[in-house]
Amino acid sequence: MRGLVILLICLLYGFVLFAQDDSTALIARNDSAELLAQKENAAHQAQADSAAHQAQIDYAFKGHDPKKDPNINPFLNRLINPDSNLSINPSMNYNMNPIKENSLNPTQNASINPMINLQMNPQSNDVLNPVIMKSLRPSTETWKGMFLFNDSNQLFGYISVASQNVMLSFDNNGTWNGYYVKAGRMMYNYFTLFGVWTGMFLAYDNQSGYNLFDKNGKWTHIHVK
Repeated sequence: MRGLVILLICLLYGFVLFAQDDSTALIARNDSAELLAQKENAAHQAQADSAAHQAQIDYAFKGHDPKKDPNINPFLNRLINPDSNLSINPSMNYNMNPIKENSLNPTQNASINPMINLQMNPQSNDVLNPVIMKSLRPSTETWKGMFLFNDSNQLFGYISVASQNVMLSFDNNGTWNGYYVKAGRMMYNYFTLFGVWTGMFLAYDNQSGYNLFDKNGKWTHIHVK
């Protein structure tokens, strides 16, 4: 009789262990399925967000594409090409050349030097800082701004107008990489994030945007629309 009781106890204990193992396996399967579903939902959401962002960029891009509109293509429209139209070439027009005109040069004119005039410095003026003012970032849904193009008319970056006198520069990944400070009616000087003048500057093309010049006043073939 005692042996039968022991046998029954062993059988019951084995059944309990089996039930626990089966329950644990079921929970593990449920957890795995839930985790997989979460991953799939996250992937779908990321795809949806990416598509929405691309649609927003495409919408903002309308009217700014020099590949589709020859009027804003400096390699087809000679009037906005500084190599063809000398009136918009700083090497000939000193009114837009900070190398020749001291009033346009931030090393000579403190009022347009963001290291001195902190109202024009995004690191000191929060209203101009895209880290704080998210609406200035090209990645935001409501963003409106201008576009930088290289010599092949490929998208090279973005420009946000932060104020009447300051424009922010972003690379084509949307990373903030500098800013422009207005120096005259027709040009902006380009500064690093730390407020150091690069010597480069934008000059108005008298029609649809700006051309970017290096520190020697030579057109880089980069243009803004």
